[in-house]
Amino acid sequence: MSNEVILKVGGYAYSGWTSIIIEKSLRQMAGSFGLATTNPFPGQARKWNIGLGNECIVEINKQKVITGYIEDIVLDYDSTTHNIQFGGRDKTGDLIDCSYDEVVKEWQGLSILKIIKTLCNPFSIDVVADSSAFVAANSVWRDNFKANEGDTIFDLISKICRMKAILPVSYSDGKLTLTRAGTAYKATDALLSGKNVLKAKFDQSDKDRYQTYIVKGQGIGDDNKVTLPMFTGNTGRATDSVIKRYRPIVIFTETPSDNGKCLERAKWEKNTRAGASRSLTYEVRGWTQSDGNIWPLNAMVQVNDKEFGINETLLIADLSFLIDEINGEITRMRVVSPDAFTTKPFEIKSGFDLFS
Repeated sequence: MSNEVILKVGGYAYSGWTSIIIEKSLRQMAGSFGLATTNPFPGQARKWNIGLGNECIVEINKQKVITGYIEDIVLDYDSTTHNIQFGGRDKTGDLIDCSYDEVVKEWQGLSILKIIKTLCNPFSIDVVADSSAFVAANSVWRDNFKANEGDTIFDLISKICRMKAILPVSYSDGKLTLTRAGTAYKATDALLSGKNVLKAKFDQSDKDRYQTYIVKGQGIGDDNKVTLPMFTGNTGRATDSVIKRYRPIVIFTETPSDNGKCLERAKWEKNTRAGASRSLTYEVRGWTQSDGNIWPLNAMVQVNDKEFGINETLLIADLSFLIDEINGEITRMRVVSPDAFTTKPFEIKSGFDLFS
């Protein structure tokens, strides 16, 4: 059965798109969409009742995938056709673009959740912490947390979240959800080579991977600290056993950090880079699973790929819903090890480490 994509704006519902791409990612904090069709009102675009900045909702089979704003309208024509395209992002797209410009720009003794809510309040974006990240999000950030001139909200939230292995994700409701990798959802269907998989790609690269990660923390200034080493005395180290040759990297934290925070940041850097270095991309026909639900972001999915020698449960880190000229409706998903977004020891098992 064919799926239906609906764009809702100002009480109207629009469908019949000839070109569709909807993208969600654990790394972007905001999903995006582009929907195009033949324009039945050439020279009269206002008849669409859609304008830049309008609030909108995008649904697949009545399931929300985007709650945000119209950010792009493109009109084009040639000798035979007139076309129109609408694009936009989740409400959290403003957090990616904008800086914090309120009076108070430094906080101490507040929970991580409270700090992030303060950053998001001017944008009228709700922040919630699910059960997987609830304890970490409500832990108190005891050092000063400062918004520097020019920092985007995305930068500030990322700084504080990666120290606790928290993922700030926009699912579909316009909120910012603080979560952990793969703990909220499980895909109904598996990815099976020779069955539902249309196309697969295995990417491997150690270009951005290092043997040793040294994270140095900022100290808190006082009259007795007068040299740079005294301000950056706290250190954490993590080693990637897969990288055999000498490849160190030194990273300075953006906020005051003790040895424990430096160690957690070093583990996070090691794991996220290791996870990014081994990724699988799969394409399957259709946008929904066998139970009628769309493929979910941040879900664990069983992968049984005889071609790559992989049989294990991996994490859906990126999703694209699109129309392919040959295969019609396609879901493209990038899957990685779930440990890629944690600070625990990173041990990839079985075939997924085939080329490590």
